[in-house]
Amino acid sequence: MSRHTTTNALGGNSEKTAACSPPSPPAKTPVAISPCRDYSETAVDSSLRSLLENLGGIDKIVERGATVLLKPNLLSPRTPEQAVTTHPSLVKAAARLCMEAGAARIWVGDSCAGDHDDQELWRKTGMSEALEKLPAELKSFHQQVTVRRIGDRQVPVPAWLEEVDSIISLPKLKTHSLTLLTCAIKNLYGMVSGQAKSAYHATHPSPRQMSAFLAEIYRSFIPDLTIVDAVIAMEGEGPANGRPKHLGLLLGGLDAVAIDSVCASLLNLEPQQIPLIKEAAAQEVGEIRTENIEIIGIDSKDLEPLSLAPSLGRLLMRIPEPVFLIVTRLIKCQPRIDQSLCVRCGICQDICSRQAISADSKGCLRVNPRRCIVCMCCAESCPYHAVGTRPFLSGLRRLFTRLKLKKKTR
Repeated sequence: MSRHTTTNALGGNSEKTAACSPPSPPAKTPVAISPCRDYSETAVDSSLRSLLENLGGIDKIVERGATVLLKPNLLSPRTPEQAVTTHPSLVKAAARLCMEAGAARIWVGDSCAGDHDDQELWRKTGMSEALEKLPAELKSFHQQVTVRRIGDRQVPVPAWLEEVDSIISLPKLKTHSLTLLTCAIKNLYGMVSGQAKSAYHATHPSPRQMSAFLAEIYRSFIPDLTIVDAVIAMEGEGPANGRPKHLGLLLGGLDAVAIDSVCASLLNLEPQQIPLIKEAAAQEVGEIRTENIEIIGIDSKDLEPLSLAPSLGRLLMRIPEPVFLIVTRLIKCQPRIDQSLCVRCGICQDICSRQAISADSKGCLRVNPRRCIVCMCCAESCPYHAVGTRPFLSGLRRLFTRLKLKKKTR
């Protein structure tokens, strides 16, 4: 008997009736959201377990005996209080759940921005302390590097990735000065080893070009699960120089594009307005259409009061692609180095792919605006918060805001 054939109460064949019944609507892509008031161990553990229960449980992601990579955002050696990196309490809670699921090996790591010592990175971000009593191993992304073909490029990645069975991505929700949003999709850029990440900014200088490349990276490393740290997010000039903003949430799902699409609402934007999300959806690696995304675990109306202040990326997106470098130079979007905070470590100078940073006669590091392409890798890599945007740009942003408000009041 056909799977569409049933027997009615009279024993007759009702195949025709079943075949003519309307097809059921396709299942929506779930994005689970769980309230989490703070980073206490109890709060994070409870929130994470609730989130995963709504997604079917950790057992669906982690098989017994598997090697699991927990991939947080460890942008640079910053303390958890600065909201630049994924909070260690979330990484710790995720590692515990992987243990319970029977993972044989739990690895934790990320490729940071800049040439930072691994031990210093792990100590400053709180990873060492969080994992010291757990059977989890912190992995370096800078040793034993191999290459992986991504698009038309040979991209350096850790050789040990070949041993990983499951990837659990643990991004931090932040605004971004170049791509508007850095969260689920962009977190996978950290799979690229070392300073190659800054070099790719030179070959993809505009936000749109970089977004297309980031989508290719994501497609090559699609994680099995994404859990977003949005207990304290970052707004403004992220990913390193913004302001911490308490949202009190964990978000999770199997589709990072859908997760970022939900996060776009916190910037009061449609997902299609963020090039990174749009590019990833165009490469068919996730769901961007909000009508096909189902928020579970929390009423979507509870998200309406929450918002993040945007970065300068919202202005940069308005600049036409062919004249991007010219316009950003004219309006002086280039970063500046605060000499009162700079310790002259040279990390920003080393990471700049365009050699736009050099020391003057007094040894002070300066940015050459003729060489700078506004990739902001220098700001991301500086552990001392010494690199930021020029005051002129802040004034330009205020001007745009005033014009927008005036237009609305007409």
